[in-house]
Amino acid sequence: MSANAVPTVLGIAILGSGRVARARLRELNDRLDTRVAVVASRSFDRAYELAFPIAAAATDDWEAAIARPDANAVMVCSANPYHAPMARAALEAGKPVSVDYPLALSLADAERLVELAQARGGVLHVEHIELLSAWFVTLRDALPRLGRIRGLSWSNVSCRAAAPEDWTFDRAHGFSLFQQASLPSRMLACVGQATWIEGEETFSGENGTRFARRATRLRFGFGDDGIGEITDVLTQEEEAGPTAELRVIGENGALIGRQHREVWLVDPGGAEESLPVMPRSGLFGQDIAVFLDTIAGVGRPYASLDHVIETLRFADAAERAVRTGQRVSLSPAD
Repeated sequence: MSANAVPTVLGIAILGSGRVARARLRELNDRLDTRVAVVASRSFDRAYELAFPIAAAATDDWEAAIARPDANAVMVCSANPYHAPMARAALEAGKPVSVDYPLALSLADAERLVELAQARGGVLHVEHIELLSAWFVTLRDALPRLGRIRGLSWSNVSCRAAAPEDWTFDRAHGFSLFQQASLPSRMLACVGQATWIEGEETFSGENGTRFARRATRLRFGFGDDGIGEITDVLTQEEEAGPTAELRVIGENGALIGRQHREVWLVDPGGAEESLPVMPRSGLFGQDIAVFLDTIAGVGRPYASLDHVIETLRFADAAERAVRTGQRVSLSPAD
């Protein structure tokens, strides 16, 4: 869609009816330049529940939703396995599409989607709102104070009950770093491309593709001699451990982000300084604004397609390393 062809009020097809779809609906309802044309869900009742109050159509056929003439653009907010086929259908229909991460559950599928978008001149926007979060913006802006980065680590133990529809406890929804594409996205935003990766992933309490506990432990290289580490545990039982701690080590000290809200600068002598984290709300609203500006030709995605692919290249290499038990090397042409 060219900038000259953008309607005054853009009709949006929402594909999905879960938490993210609802958040996007709330943000779209506050805008004067968009209207939700249709909501699609595997459950017609759930689609109708969201569509009726805003006078939108409801359907359980996502392909029909994309094909509607009053749907000028598409937002994919569905379960992970549907992201790639829905995005492809939108691009093939000539419609701009926004996709929640991950773009796809395989690197090859993601690369094909990027190639399709570029070949057709279509708008393919991949949501990575973790890059917009206030604490991470503060941490990333402070990185130059560290000098050369020598190491970084992520440590997290997430404990919560799993509802039947909670896909994060289901291996059918992709390898952990595809599910959690925000994790490699943040780390690569700090250090650039990884050079190698190794590690393991273990599960307990398995029932088919579902599980009660996952533990992911990875090491990777970056730059000439930098080392990164990831320790990430997802469990249904109470378990002690750090919560969302990102630590970046440089020649002039360290930066520590904690619990998605605090950032500390530690000098070489060990003295800590709390860095101000400016309040930021409405991350989905910011993401939507960027998508719409890109469609109109007055902006560009905050997460480039190169970054999206590099993030999934990292996830793909991690999956291969876990599967084979071997170190996997990465290169720009990997």
